[in-house]
Amino acid sequence: MYFSEKRFSFLSLVPFIVFFILVSRLFYLQVVRGDYYLSRSESNFIQERPISHSRGLILDQSGMPLVGNRPSHDLYVTFSLFPNSEKTLKEMGSVLGLKRSEVKDAYERLREAKKEFVLWKLSHSKCEKFAGWLPLNRIPGVALENCRVSLEPAEFPSFERAIAELAKALQLPKEELEGYWEQAEKKFQGFGRYKPAPLLGDLDFDTYARLETAISLGSFPGLTLLDSIKRRYMHGSLAAHTLGYLNEISGPELVNRPEYRQGHRIGRRGLELVYESALRGIDGFERAVVDARGRRFSEAIEKDWLGEDRMEYSTPGKNLVLSIDIELQKAAEKAFMGKAGSVIALEVGTGFILAMASFPSYNPNDIIARDNQRIFDALSKDPLKPWLNKAIQEHYAPGSTFKAITAVAGFEHGALKSLESQKCKGIFQIGGHRWRCFKREGHGEVDVVRALKTSCDTFFYTLGHELGMDALAQTARRLGFGKKTGVDLDVEIPGIIPDREYYQKRLGYYAPGFAVNSAIGQGDVTVTPLQLAVAYDAIINGGTIYQPQLLREIRDVDDQLLLQKKPIVRDRLSESQKSLQFVKEGLSHVTEKGGSAYGLLWRPDLPQLSKWVRESGVKIGGKTGTAQVVKLSKLVYHLKPEEVNYWERDHAWFVGFAPAENPEILVVAMTEHGGFGGRTSAPVVAQVIKTYYEKVRGRGRYAEQE
Repeated sequence: MYFSEKRFSFLSLVPFIVFFILVSRLFYLQVVRGDYYLSRSESNFIQERPISHSRGLILDQSGMPLVGNRPSHDLYVTFSLFPNSEKTLKEMGSVLGLKRSEVKDAYERLREAKKEFVLWKLSHSKCEKFAGWLPLNRIPGVALENCRVSLEPAEFPSFERAIAELAKALQLPKEELEGYWEQAEKKFQGFGRYKPAPLLGDLDFDTYARLETAISLGSFPGLTLLDSIKRRYMHGSLAAHTLGYLNEISGPELVNRPEYRQGHRIGRRGLELVYESALRGIDGFERAVVDARGRRFSEAIEKDWLGEDRMEYSTPGKNLVLSIDIELQKAAEKAFMGKAGSVIALEVGTGFILAMASFPSYNPNDIIARDNQRIFDALSKDPLKPWLNKAIQEHYAPGSTFKAITAVAGFEHGALKSLESQKCKGIFQIGGHRWRCFKREGHGEVDVVRALKTSCDTFFYTLGHELGMDALAQTARRLGFGKKTGVDLDVEIPGIIPDREYYQKRLGYYAPGFAVNSAIGQGDVTVTPLQLAVAYDAIINGGTIYQPQLLREIRDVDDQLLLQKKPIVRDRLSESQKSLQFVKEGLSHVTEKGGSAYGLLWRPDLPQLSKWVRESGVKIGGKTGTAQVVKLSKLVYHLKPEEVNYWERDHAWFVGFAPAENPEILVVAMTEHGGFGGRTSAPVVAQVIKTYYEKVRGRGRYAEQE
């Protein structure tokens, strides 16, 4: 393209015009307004202060809060601003152009000084320079007179003195404060020293008021008080293993999680961990102008210097609505009669969990507290393993509760046909090996219904032998044993369902007696309480195996529905409805006369509960289970639990459902070393079912939506 000489001359002027504008602007900023901006750059800087987000709430199925948030007053420190004698002397020496050795000598003299002394004598040029710098930096204890720089040790910035005064203001031992200081300083190195770092959280109001006054007067340069939001577990230890807890994210984790920053807390256990991405919100921030001592300027100045966009508000997390019901959860935890174990309540035919309790428990509020090391240590050393969620992270021999699974396998593989009966003589024998029924004199003629009602061992010894190990294992695995249930919690274990191959690998051989033991839930068979609940649900609901779930809905802060969970079907049993009905019928007679849980109706120590079971009109079906922990001599006959060492007592199971005719709720109670299932676990199940009918059935927001 051809340019005329006139156009070319005009275009050549454009760079000169732009250059002239830039030079003029620089002259205005550096010469005309230089002093103004210099004073502000030297004595002030901009801090970006976080505005904590509100983590999502966790609610029970009726909308009652289980986990919420609370306000907290937290103490932050900007390390670069905190009093430091050596650092301040280096800054002064840098202004004066002093050598490193001269600054070091000055620091040593300061450490030994008890009263005011002359630090340096300055030349005229250095004196003028220092006289211009000192008023802008306002260092306590420093004076300039007749070109002599004098220091007053009692007033000059000192880390040791400031820490001691801060410890006194916080009413903490100095050594303890120094420990917190070291932890924070390790996390905020490099440029982090110029940002507010969390030092102490949850200050009580009196401490907060004292510090706020002292900071505003300039007594603690570099300290800032900020309001934040902390997690609050509304009912202490209630459902602790299910809800989980938070703790601070680590440095290595931050590398791969840029959405977090140092000091943020993250879900570590339970639902807090599994639904971290939903519960977590986004922090906001505000930019604040502070002076060299960390004190904030007025809002008007900040608006003038930073504009209206100096603040970005936080975004709250989403709320979880669980299937857990607080009334059932309370009932389960209050009714438990042992030291360790678990209780699970399941909504029949959906897989939704109505209660999940594990014992012993802990209070998540203690775990997230500042001084939690002692609590951590005590929980870790407890032989009853309070850290574990016993419902999904511990597996046990299921004892006689497994007889229902053996019965289902008998129908599935043709070893049982309708109501065929056999005679129980109190003993089963293969070759020279004998297995005794718990009723030594035998039950006489029994079919599958009566065998389940009375928990006849001999019937299921025989059935297990006829089935064999592989057939029994195949049915058990279809019902969900030997693998994780898929519940929306962390660290679930699969349990063990042995087959021939398992024994060949473990022992190098297989014996027919292994199937006999497995048929009554002994031997190497181990299950989690949740697996047992899922399997029994399938048996009584007609054969559908559901994945257990704890979450019903996710809602936003305005209570708008974002996600609604539906039942998840994992498998369906191939047996006819009639076959499953036989098993269910046998389970339905357990609280009748002659049933293994009949004593529940006549408990002198629990008169109100027994009366309700007898007179409420709600028939409870289910199965007792007593799982041997230590093999006793065959000559020993039913020792009382209190006569046996705690760690050698049998585990006590009870699976119960109601109403027996058309079940709505299923409850599993597992009491470690509880003795007999009918005595220690059955009352727990009955109390949860009683609470369901008296306080829960048909109530709550979720029920109203149906």
